[in-house]
Amino acid sequence: MSARDGSGRLLLVSIGGVLLLSVAFLIWSSFYLKERRFELNELALRRTQQVLHIRLDGMFSEIAEEVREEASALRIKDSTMVRSRWLPLMATHWQITSIRSANEYGDEVALIREDSTFLLVTTHADTTHVRASAVQLDAFGDTLAVVTDTGAVDTYDPRQRIWFSQALEDARDEPSWSVQGSFDLGTPVLQASYMTRGRGVNEPYQIMVLTTDLGRSSWMDSHSTALMKAGFLLADDEGRSLGQLTAKSDPKLSRAAENALSLWRERKTSSPFPVHMNGYEYHALVGNYPLNGQQLRTVLVVDLQPLGAWLRPEWLGLVIMGVLMSALILLLLWAYNRKRGSDDRIRKQAKRSRSQEMKLAKALGEREVLNREVHHRVKNNLQVVSSLLNLQAMRLDDGDVKNEFLRGKRRIDTIALVHHKLYGLNDLRNVDLKRFFDDLISALAEMHRPHSRTVSTDVDTQAIRADQDTAIELGIILCELVGNTYQHAFPYATGGHVEIRVQPVEGDLHRLTVKDNGKGIPDGSKDGPGKLGLEIVEALSEQLDGSFHVRTNGGVLFEVLFRMQHKLKGTGAPGSKLDDPS
Repeated sequence: MSARDGSGRLLLVSIGGVLLLSVAFLIWSSFYLKERRFELNELALRRTQQVLHIRLDGMFSEIAEEVREEASALRIKDSTMVRSRWLPLMATHWQITSIRSANEYGDEVALIREDSTFLLVTTHADTTHVRASAVQLDAFGDTLAVVTDTGAVDTYDPRQRIWFSQALEDARDEPSWSVQGSFDLGTPVLQASYMTRGRGVNEPYQIMVLTTDLGRSSWMDSHSTALMKAGFLLADDEGRSLGQLTAKSDPKLSRAAENALSLWRERKTSSPFPVHMNGYEYHALVGNYPLNGQQLRTVLVVDLQPLGAWLRPEWLGLVIMGVLMSALILLLLWAYNRKRGSDDRIRKQAKRSRSQEMKLAKALGEREVLNREVHHRVKNNLQVVSSLLNLQAMRLDDGDVKNEFLRGKRRIDTIALVHHKLYGLNDLRNVDLKRFFDDLISALAEMHRPHSRTVSTDVDTQAIRADQDTAIELGIILCELVGNTYQHAFPYATGGHVEIRVQPVEGDLHRLTVKDNGKGIPDGSKDGPGKLGLEIVEALSEQLDGSFHVRTNGGVLFEVLFRMQHKLKGTGAPGSKLDDPS
């Protein structure tokens, strides 16, 4: 039982170890999927940022190309070409709010967008004052009105503007970018300026500038279908917004982009970071975007919830695995509790069995003691009877009566001897006939001295065992037959030999034979003094459900067929087991 319990505990420990490893793997997989989701988020942000930067390059390159082309084609005094080129350009590029061209003398021509109309302003500067004229145009270039109030132009000089100085300082022969407008008023714009030199020696150089309001631009939205879930804005190097570029149809993403810019001004980080707004989580990334003459920042905010669908099969697999492991753990706990209950029942049953065994062993021990005590008392009582018969015989004169008294005493002594030898054995329930018969024959030889000195004996019981009731009757039979042999078979001092055999016959039928090589039984002697002894043997044989036979052939062969009083599992052959007679 202990080895079985040990193997069961080892199995449970092994299963528990496997479950612990599985739980550890499940926990590691969940953390790994979270890290993988973060990595995918960062990868998606950076890939989207790269795409946006490429499209920004395209947008700004297009604007820069327009600046170059218009600067090369126009002259300040050519108002016809201004109307024919600038009006179509501004009509097709809604983000361009004004186009200006100024020379080194301070002369300037400007086309400014005013809602659905345009204002054409021409400024001439001399050494004393500035003269300006303005005309309001429709979308087709027709004059709607002449503007008389041109505002405060007495101090206006385009040469003092940032875009003018940056174009002069540019050594790369590319349009220069600058930021113009008040951030406090929320109207910052980008200006792209480009300088062209005069065609003649006396012709002044010119600088042309296109003012772009990125908040009015739909260029990014119209060129991207993959960024519908992204908010994108530009900011200057200090983190001040220059306007939204995408997601005008999604105000949540627009607000998230503004919040991301505010957070970036506090953190100044180049890594992705989360933006929480109204219980919803976005992910943002701020990157550098250099323009010629201006350092800008791109702020990207992406709704990465669709990325969850990519990892949904893995998460579903983990959930299924977790459910199956939970079910397995519950089943194991149920099996463990059931086994524990079964073990408790087995232990209680084993305890009851041990208690019953102890009680049974105690009862058997008490019975064994009682049996021995009974045999001892029977022997003592028989010895008392034998002593009384002996005293009675001593008072009689020699003759047949006295001899009968002595023969009766001898039989009583024989029965007492049987009980005495029986309770001296270790096991009274399964009596070893070999040992029992040897003890009886040794005692009989002492009782029949000197006749037994020259008589040898040989006992073979084939390891047969008998119950105590059968053993008592067989012992009495043996004592009668062997005693008769000692007294009558060998009248001379030549000696002799006696063989005692016990062997199975069929089923529970056995045979006891006592054979001597003496003088035999003469005719007519069966009615002599030994007749009573043979009658006793015959009567005991019938009690054993058997029979008694006498044969004479060069001696005497006594044969007793008998059956065991209590059935045994086997005949007592080596290796066989016996039933408990109790």
